[in-house]
Amino acid sequence: MVLGLFGLSKYAEWKFDRETELLRIEQERPYLEDTYGGATPKETLDLFIAAVEKEDFDLASKYFVISKQGEWRGKLNNGNKDNLKKWVNLLKKAQEKGFLGVDDFQMYVKDENVDNLIINFVKYPKGIWKIKEI
Repeated sequence: MVLGLFGLSKYAEWKFDRETELLRIEQERPYLEDTYGGATPKETLDLFIAAVEKEDFDLASKYFVISKQGEWRGKLNNGNKDNLKKWVNLLKKAQEKGFLGVDDFQMYVKDENVDNLIINFVKYPKGIWKIKEI
């Protein structure tokens, strides 16, 4: 009887651990399947700029972290074309500030007409860099 209860307890623990692991895998899936981004933060920024210049705002938004893609798709689609061109020209001047951590990187734009513009990047599990925020 005691052995049976012990077995049921271990089975319940195993089942819980298995379900937790499956849930974790399912939550990570979008990050593992996301292929939009460069091998370096600079490459990701260049890809983003190229997409904005082509007015492919759906593609441009995919260079952002998943949680920000919808927000940026809307901003880019609703943005003033002249302002977007000026903004892109600023982004082209971005310089590397450096690593903030192993998987966090920062670039900045220093321009006399604009306060310091900071671009934060994060490295996804597959090794691609995404824009975290601008």
